[in-house]
Formats: sequence, structure tokens, C-alpha cells
Amino acid sequence: MTRRVIIRLGLAAGAALLLVACAPSPTRPGEQWAQQAQAQLQAGHPAMAADTYLKAAAGLAAPQRQQLMLKAAALLLQARQPDRARTVIEGIEPTGLGADDMARKATLAARIALLAHQPEQALAALPNDVHGLSPEVASGLLEVRAQAERLTGNPLGAIRARIALTPLLSAPATIDANRHALWELLSQASPGQAQAWQQEAATPALQAWLALALIAKTTSASPTALDNALAQWRQQYPQMPDAEPIIKALVAQWQAMQVYPSKVAVLLPLSGRFEPVARAILDGILTAYYRHRQRNGGHEVHLRIYDTAAHPDQIVSLYARAVQAGAQYVIGPLDRDTVTRLATSGQLTVPTLALNHAADGTPIPQQLYQFGLLPESESAQAAERASLDGRRRAIVLVPDSGWGQRVASAFADRFQQLGGEVLAIGRYDPSASDFSPAIVNTLNIDYSNARRRAVSATIGRSVDFEARRRQDVDMIFIAGDPRQARLLMPQIRFHHGIGLPVYAISTVYSGTRDPRADHDLNGLIFDDAPLLLDSQGPAAAARAAMHANFPEASRRYPRLIGLGEDAYDVLPSLQRLASQDWARFPGVTGRLKMTADHALVRQLEWAQFADGLPILMGQSQDAAQQNATATKAANGAPP
Repeated sequence: MTRRVIIRLGLAAGAALLLVACAPSPTRPGEQWAQQAQAQLQAGHPAMAADTYLKAAAGLAAPQRQQLMLKAAALLLQARQPDRARTVIEGIEPTGLGADDMARKATLAARIALLAHQPEQALAALPNDVHGLSPEVASGLLEVRAQAERLTGNPLGAIRARIALTPLLSAPATIDANRHALWELLSQASPGQAQAWQQEAATPALQAWLALALIAKTTSASPTALDNALAQWRQQYPQMPDAEPIIKALVAQWQAMQVYPSKVAVLLPLSGRFEPVARAILDGILTAYYRHRQRNGGHEVHLRIYDTAAHPDQIVSLYARAVQAGAQYVIGPLDRDTVTRLATSGQLTVPTLALNHAADGTPIPQQLYQFGLLPESESAQAAERASLDGRRRAIVLVPDSGWGQRVASAFADRFQQLGGEVLAIGRYDPSASDFSPAIVNTLNIDYSNARRRAVSATIGRSVDFEARRRQDVDMIFIAGDPRQARLLMPQIRFHHGIGLPVYAISTVYSGTRDPRADHDLNGLIFDDAPLLLDSQGPAAAARAAMHANFPEASRRYPRLIGLGEDAYDVLPSLQRLASQDWARFPGVTGRLKMTADHALVRQLEWAQFADGLPILMGQSQDAAQQNATATKAANGAPP
């Protein structure tokens, strides 16, 4: 679900709460305007009802005048007229208003700021304390605070707001929506981040929720591990009935992870040009297969592997052969053309997890699920992260290639949707070592040099000159491989880019911790899989096993090995993910969610390079140091 959709849903829910809180009092003689406004509202014309209230308010004294203006502003927001609503709010004098009405006014102002993509202003408009407010008004205010805190990149603030909101809600639908929004926030935190928050938590409820999130993130998938962890949690936090639906979902997820089909077919190109990629994915599939077998007492899953490269034009008949042999699930195929051919065949009869996406515009049959490591998705998440961090004006540096163009377009599209502006896109020669032309051009440093030459020509002598970059940019987004990133970062700094935050996608990181080689990446912010970032929990254990079992492949294709592991592990959860839009699967490549077109999307973690090592963002300094020490040790480096 995109951030814009989330905001709209939240604003709609909040507007409903405000309208309940601002509901007109029973009509008294001479107040025909109240009946008229009600009729207009029931007919689906909130803006007309707002106008009726405003006309009536002009003839009333305080505080009735301000109360009607509050109702009108809420209706204008419902009618998607935030500019008019802002004007009304600014005209409401505080004289004579009670605490509830003042809070209503602040909440409306904050909602208007959210619609303008200004979450910081929304927070500034809201009072910090809801003590003494009615439940309806307090719940509306806390809902807005939770949204604004999340949009400013402060998930812990959003978590606190949603916990405070919980006892104020009474309708089952709003209780459920708030609970799932809370769990979504908790689930996005890394284990280290959740642990750091728990150590600083000031309330038992926050401690309990964070402890539950840690259980979900760090408990192994063995049949009894979750039961034991939950039993201890219930003993430590007995007064947490609000968490029971989440616990029930966790238990169901763990149970589903133990119930695999008895026969699975794998369709991969194990020869030809895709062979190295396919072999790495197969390594991951087999790792998950043997891990599942060990945890489940030798429970047998018959895995049959087919080489699609032997007959690339016969994928449909090969698929039919696998199903006829008893396959209840199919993993693969891999390349886009083959996935598209299978998707349009009309022959899919069992759940099939393709390891790529069909061509754009291809109708996706019910039995087909799509999964892959899409750089475009990572670019969109980079745009979302930058927007959350308050960045509004970006320049982009990508390789001059089709891949670079797709990555740049994905970032620009999402960044602009969120209210940002891409000022320039620089394309560098991916085979070169000097990327100065693209950097200088996007930072407008060449224009500064041109002005120096023009002045020198005019006065007939050389002039002292210090080149300056453009001043309207507040971030840089880069894409490339580790070699290119290690060259880009120092060259950006050399060309007056010091102080500009730089964001990137996972391709800039080799996946192997190498402080000496990655020292030039210090400060770079990037998204990547838990497999390569977590220092504890299942993802960290999977990384250690990957390095031990596949030392060569884990250096070249670590994310593809993770893709294979998740492809096998997620099989029992596919239908649940497709039917429950709030459901998530804790994969090693990211938290997996399902879109409407049956595509698994990875929600990645965020890290920043420091001392040549990727450190998960949002950790305290002590936790970051512990993480750095642990990750060095995991790779054989001295602490």
C-alpha cells in the first residue's frame, strides 16, 4: 500500500472521527440551516453543507460561531478542499473555546499539513498532551500524530501514539486497523533497533509490544520455539489482551511454516547464460529445504528440479510434466520471457512462484505469484525514505544504461508522487573511473566555470575563482555497483558535495563486510536485505550458514541465495499473503507483502556506512557499536 493511499485512508478515518465529534446539536426553532446542512451532507455534498454552516456561523456569537466553523472545516477536508479548510481554520478565534474545541482546531490544521506533505508542520500544530480531552477528540488527535510521526521518520513516536490510542477506541474496525498499523510499525524495526527501544521504553505497554516484536523477529521457526517464547512473554506481561489477535496470527504463521506440500518442482535454467544465477538461487532453495527437513524431524518433501534452459521454448510442456509428476507447488521459472509465456498459457493448475515478473500489461492468472529482486522497487523505497527524512529536491546519478534509466525513473516517479522534485539526472559511463562530467553537470559546477571564463574574457585578465555547486539541492540519489559507488562518493565530495546526504540501493554494497574497501562509502545511506544487515536473529544465522556452505557464491551472489531461501520458505504462506493485505512474511531478503497482482514486494532495512561498515539506522550509538563489533566477528575480522 503506497504512502499516499495510507494518508488518504487515515485522513478519511480521521475526518469521520472529527465529524462525529463535531456533530450538530438538535435543531432548535429558527435553525433551519442545521436541517439544510444535514440534508446536503446526506445527499453527498459536504462542501455545500460546509457553506451552509459558514453562513449560519456569521450570525452567531462565540463559542457557537467557532464550533460551526470547525464543522465546516472538517466537511471541507472531507470534500478534498484543504485550501478552503485552511482559510476557515485560520479565521477561528480561540477566545471562548474549550479544550476539546481547541484540540479539534489543532487536529484539523495538522490534517491539512499532512495533505500538503508537511508532517513536521502537522506535529508542530498538535498539542503534546491529550489529558482532559474527550475520547473522540483525543483519538482523532492521536491518529494524526501517529501518521505524522511515521512520515517524519520517527517510527517510535508513531508506535507510542498508537499505543496511547488503543484504549480510546471502541469500534471493532478502528481497533483492528490501529492494531495492525501498530504491528506494521513494530515489524519494520530491525531486531537491534527494537532491542534498543525496549531498553529505553518508559511504559509497560511499550515494553510489552517491543518484546513481542523481538519474539517475531528472532525466534526460530521450530515447532516449539514460538510456544515457549510466547509463554514467557505472557508470564512477564499478563495485562496485554490487545495483543492476542497479533499473537494468534503469529501462531498461525508459524504453524503454516511447518506445513509444506509433499512434492515441489523447481524450474530453473541450470545451463546456458543464466546458469550462475540459477545455481545460486538453487543453493538457497536447497538450504531452506534441508533446514526445514531438520526442524521437522525428517518430514519428507520431494523436490524435483528441471532445467528450463534445455528446452526454453517448451516451458508450458515442461510445467505440465512437473504437475503430472505430482508437483503441488512450482518454484520458477526465472527469466522474464519464460514467465510471461507461462502466465499467458492458460495452463497453470497449481500455485506457482515465478522468480521474476511477467512483462508489463500481462494478465496474471490466479495461481501465479511473482517474486524477484527488482531494483525499481528498491529505488521507490529510497525515494520514500528520503521523503521521510524531509528531502524535497534531489539530483540523481546512475549508469548510462537501460538498467540505470529504469532505476532513475522509478526513483523520480515515486519521489515526485511524494511531493519532491528531481532537479537533474546525471548519467555516467559505467566502465569509466572518472565520473566528474556527470557530477559537475548535475551540480551546475560547469555553469560556475563558464561564468569565470566570461568574466575573464570581459576584463581581459584571469580572476581568482572558487567553484560552487547549485544551492537548491538537498540530497543525491546514486545507483551502481560497489566499484562505481566507491568512486562516486569521494568524487561527489571533491566536487563540493560535502554535506549533501547521499541515498542508494543495495547494489552499491558487495554484501561482504570490507571496512578497508568500503571506507570511502562512509555516510552513504542505502536499503538492503536483513540477510546482509542483521547482526542477530534468523537472518544473521542464515548469513553465517551461507558463508560457511557457499563461500564463493555467497561473495558473488548473496542476495540470490537469499531469494532462493525465501522462495522455498514462503510457499505455505502464499495464499495467506494474497488474501490478507496486512499479512507479512519475515524473509531473509526483506519483509514480504503481496500486492493485488500477486507480486511479492520486499520491505527492506536501512543502513548507513560508518568506519567502512554498514550500520543499521535508528540504533543508539551503543547498539550501533555492538552491531559493528558483531558483524566484524561474523566475518572473521578482529573486533
